Amino acid sequence: MEKVAFSLFDQLRERGYRLRIATPRCWGPGAAYVVKADSAAQAFDYRGKFGWRSYPKFRQHVRSLAKSSGCIWVIGACASCLAAARSTGRRVLLSHHYHHFENRWSRLRWTAFYLAFGPVLQAVTYPTQFTRNEALRIAPWLRSKFHVVRNGFQLHYRDEEERRTARQTARQKLGLPQDAFVVGNAGWLIKRKRFDVFLQTARHVLHKIPNAQFVICGGGPEEVALCAQAAELGIAHRVRFQGWVEELSLHYQAWDALLFNSDFDTLPCAPMEAASYGCVCVASSRYSGLSEFLKSGQTGMLFDKHDPEELADVLVKLARDPAFALHLRLGAAAKLKEEFSPDQGRQFYERYFKHD
Repeated sequence: MEKVAFSLFDQLRERGYRLRIATPRCWGPGAAYVVKADSAAQAFDYRGKFGWRSYPKFRQHVRSLAKSSGCIWVIGACASCLAAARSTGRRVLLSHHYHHFENRWSRLRWTAFYLAFGPVLQAVTYPTQFTRNEALRIAPWLRSKFHVVRNGFQLHYRDEEERRTARQTARQKLGLPQDAFVVGNAGWLIKRKRFDVFLQTARHVLHKIPNAQFVICGGGPEEVALCAQAAELGIAHRVRFQGWVEELSLHYQAWDALLFNSDFDTLPCAPMEAASYGCVCVASSRYSGLSEFLKSGQTGMLFDKHDPEELADVLVKLARDPAFALHLRLGAAAKLKEEFSPDQGRQFYERYFKHD
């Protein structure tokens, strides 16, 4: 998600917009992208419960930036950022990319959120209609402020010959076998991302395609447990844990398929990023807006439950039926071009900022 935001920042800067960036937390792995967007960007320590000890300095810094800014743009539903923005007297735009209904307390939590910050927000953007509809169930009085602005992805896939050449080169650089069926996924290794389903599916695929290779890019609290699970399933020799990968383009080029599994999401970026390089996405998601991109049999395959055997059957079909894989690649590329182009998302923000 952060990479999508930084790509949007680059597009806006090329069109003459100046961005100043501040965050109440310390920089994460994407610090280099932040500095590129704003060389004077500043982070804070987030000391104390919910960062309350650092908040006064953060708010003061935001107020200082606001004096030379026409608008405050908050990316992510961060209460500290919104509270600081509210104190500036500037127009506030929120880009909300998180789902609303995850547990029994979700409605209460988000109702309080929209009651507290709804009045100060001039507009709220969501990457899917799914997420906007969630928000309308909670705060229908803010309907006129809610907008769907899809994330934009540059389309890199052009034709099969170029894809095969890129795959060969990428596998050489990554040390992956040229003749293997390679399946990957990328993201934070947390429980709701269901990398355990990824590993269970891998075991079923390996029963039918013994030389298949599986790659997991990312880090997180579940990494140790997942490594242990791979060993228990007897597939550790076929699963490569890459850790945090800053730039995934080589992996998307090297993989034949992305196997994405999640319990809750709004619109995960990995399926669109992978598809932009011609990597077919097979996914299972219990609750998300992913169906707005993945249309089973057209742009990929999407299931509403986690069934490792069913997922494995689709992956095996992709490996054995090149025409089926090509059909899904072409469908995904067309969908990205028509509905998820970088220009479409950028145009909304340009129209909004021109009012300042």
